[in-house]
Amino acid sequence: MANCDLSIELDEPDRIYRGGEKVRGSVNVETDTSVNCKALEVQSGWRTHGRGNVAKGTAEKVTLFSGQWEPGRREAYRFELTVADWPPSYHGSYINVDHYIDVRVKIPWAFDPKASAEYIVRPYKRPETIKNQSTELTGCIGNAVAAIVILALIAAFGGMIAALIANPFAGLFIGVFIVPLSALLAAKTVLPKFLLGNVESELMTPEVHPGGTVNVKLGFQPKRRVNINRITATLNGSEVAVSGSGSNRTTHRKQFYQTEVELLGTTVIEPGDQQAFSFDIPVPSDAPYSFDLADNDLKWTVDLRVDIPRWPDWTKSLAFDVFPDQDAAPEEADRARLAPMDHADGSSLEQTGQQEIESEITFVETASHLWDSRGDDQRIDLLIDAVSGMTFDMDVFIERRLLYSGKEDPHVYDDGYAVWARHDEPPLPLVLYIPRHLADEYEQAGRDRLTIRGAVVGWDHDHERLQVKVLP
Repeated sequence: MANCDLSIELDEPDRIYRGGEKVRGSVNVETDTSVNCKALEVQSGWRTHGRGNVAKGTAEKVTLFSGQWEPGRREAYRFELTVADWPPSYHGSYINVDHYIDVRVKIPWAFDPKASAEYIVRPYKRPETIKNQSTELTGCIGNAVAAIVILALIAAFGGMIAALIANPFAGLFIGVFIVPLSALLAAKTVLPKFLLGNVESELMTPEVHPGGTVNVKLGFQPKRRVNINRITATLNGSEVAVSGSGSNRTTHRKQFYQTEVELLGTTVIEPGDQQAFSFDIPVPSDAPYSFDLADNDLKWTVDLRVDIPRWPDWTKSLAFDVFPDQDAAPEEADRARLAPMDHADGSSLEQTGQQEIESEITFVETASHLWDSRGDDQRIDLLIDAVSGMTFDMDVFIERRLLYSGKEDPHVYDDGYAVWARHDEPPLPLVLYIPRHLADEYEQAGRDRLTIRGAVVGWDHDHERLQVKVLP
């Protein structure tokens, strides 16, 4: 097998890049055998890692070399690539977005060597295309929705009665599932309007910048006397990550910011008494930018609630975008982006982000993703990037003890050993790096299950095994 070592050196590794700028550096290639290089490709781009399915994009891709490398040679190839305009670099709890220079050597009939170097991107202008945000249905449209819900409920009851006569089994299904679902929808949609009338809400600022304010209007005129516990508006910042597909598709939500404004306390509103609110909610100066990257979204919303005692509450969520302030100096934008965002409990992302990932992602979940990705080296590498350095408790069975020792593997402890093992379920193959003083314990493990704690350090592509460094 051809041995080809790759490394990337960025000219300015600590620089904060803007979209459209150039990132420059060198690709270093060192070979100890003769290598037929079909193409030495280098590209700039971004990709996500974390809870959600991987999303990625490429800004620019070039071929630096093709030909023959002789053994014992060290070559350096310069590159200059465009930085992607969007998304920004981001490190959260469930979602991470990183920009990379990726290099790959295409070698016929051999594994393609790869290397990556990360750099930080802080955009100073909004993306060119965004999705339209949702607003509250008001007036005749709101009445039409209520009418449709009522008609659906009537149709469900009618369908149940007809089905009971023609087919008791179908009628039972409609009665158990369809009718309660229709009733719940009617309760959430129609009953609040029965007391409050048409509730109109409008987001006056669909786009804001960090440190700006969101302006919202809310109004209604009840037709009946109504008791109110309170009326509130809550500013929420959340990560929404989706993993899996089909029946295994799972949505993970993590709220990283929340602040509440009370618009009205406990009171009684008389019929015809017009209620109108126009208010501003400040957005934190270190608020991360909104993005929608397939199954990895960062969302900001204002959630409105009219709390009615012993009655379904009226609620509405209005989404808005946080984008860079194009009038601000780039240095000010950098300071805002580099400041740690606070969680709802007051702790900073910088302090708790990694700990939350490690506490909420189990090794069983990690092993399942890796097991399902067997044979897909690119996806395996992305998954390993996401969990590298994390520590887990895991149940293992030893297969071959004291397989090899020495310094040929950079993960081996000094005077330690590497042991082949497998996880319990799924049966993911492992390489365990153990300290020397634990050798007897692993030697005597036999076929018994061991519970260990270890840190993920890499992936052995030659043997398709996850590399785990056992913690003493």
